[in-house]
Amino acid sequence: MRFTNKYLLLTLVVASVFTSACGKKDQAEKSELKTQVVAKVNGDEISIHQVNFQLSRMGQVNETQGKQVSEQILTRLVDQQLLKQQALESKLDRDPKILQALESSKDQILAQAYLDQLISKAAKPTKTEIDTFYQEHSELFANRRIFRLQELVVDISKDKFAEVEAGLKDIKNINEIAVWLKAKNHPFTANSNVSAAEQLPLDMLKKLQPLKDGDLMLVPTERSLNVLHLVASQSKPISRENATPFIEQYFLNQNKSKLAKQEMDSLKSKAKIEFVGAFSDMKISDDSVPVSNSTGSEKMPPKDNLTAKPATEVEKAAEAAVKPNANQANIDKGLSGL
Repeated sequence: MRFTNKYLLLTLVVASVFTSACGKKDQAEKSELKTQVVAKVNGDEISIHQVNFQLSRMGQVNETQGKQVSEQILTRLVDQQLLKQQALESKLDRDPKILQALESSKDQILAQAYLDQLISKAAKPTKTEIDTFYQEHSELFANRRIFRLQELVVDISKDKFAEVEAGLKDIKNINEIAVWLKAKNHPFTANSNVSAAEQLPLDMLKKLQPLKDGDLMLVPTERSLNVLHLVASQSKPISRENATPFIEQYFLNQNKSKLAKQEMDSLKSKAKIEFVGAFSDMKISDDSVPVSNSTGSEKMPPKDNLTAKPATEVEKAAEAAVKPNANQANIDKGLSGL
C-alpha cells in the first residue's frame, strides 16, 4: 500500500512537471505568434512578414532608414487593409471584372516567378570581360569628364541643312551664331546644362570626347540641326575598382535577357499556339521577354535635344558607378509601389 502511494505521488509530480512544460511551450508559441503580428485592423492581423516582404522589394536599406521605412510600409498596409475590408463589404470580390483581374494577376505572378527562377542562373562576367569593357569605354571611366554645354536646336528641314552649315562655317562664337540664325529667320531653342559623361547618349559622348574647351560642333539629326558649344569640362575618372560592381551588373542583366529569350524561343518552338477569331491572322512574335530587373520603356524627348536623351544600358552602368547611395531612390520606388 505504501509502495502504491509513492508511485501515485511520483506520477502526479511527473504529470505536473510535464503539464507545466507544455504550458510554457504553448505560451512561448503564442508569444512568438503575437510578436509576429504588428497591427490589427478591425480584427484582421498584419504580420511582420508582410512588412518585411515589402521592405525586401526596395533593395538595400540601411539600419538607420529601416525603422522609418518599416513604419511607412506598415501605414500603407493598414490603409490597404481598410480599403480591402470595404471592398469585401461591398462584395467587389464577386464582381466578374475583379475576379478576372485577380486571375490575371495570379498568372502574371506565376509567369514572373518562373522567369525569375530561370534568370537566377545567369552567369556573371569574367575578369577579362570586365577589363575589356572598362578599357573599351574609357570615355565613361578612365577618361570620364564633366561637360558644361550650350546647345542651339535649329528647327529646320533637312533640305536647309547645307545652307545653314555654310553660313555658320566661319562663326566661332555661339552668341554670334544665335544672332545669325535670328537674322535669317531660322527658329531655334537654346539649352544649357552640366552633364557627366554617363548622362549623355553614348554616340554623342564619343563625338564630344575629342573636343577641347571652347570648341563648337554641328550635329544634324532627323528633325533639327544642333549647334553644340563645349563651354568647359573637368576630368573626373572612375577607377576600375569602383566601376567593377556596376559593370558586373550590366553584364548580368544582358545574360539574364539572353536566358529569357532563349527559354521563350524554346517554349514557343515546342508549343502548339493557335490564334483564332478576330486574331486568326496573327503570327508568333519573336519579341524578347522582359526581365524583372530590366529598365522600363524609354520615351523620346519632344525635340532632338542631344544632351538630354535617355541613357542606354552601357551609360546607366557607368552612371550607377558614381552614385554614392541609391537607397533613398529604392525606398521611394518601393513605397510608391504600395
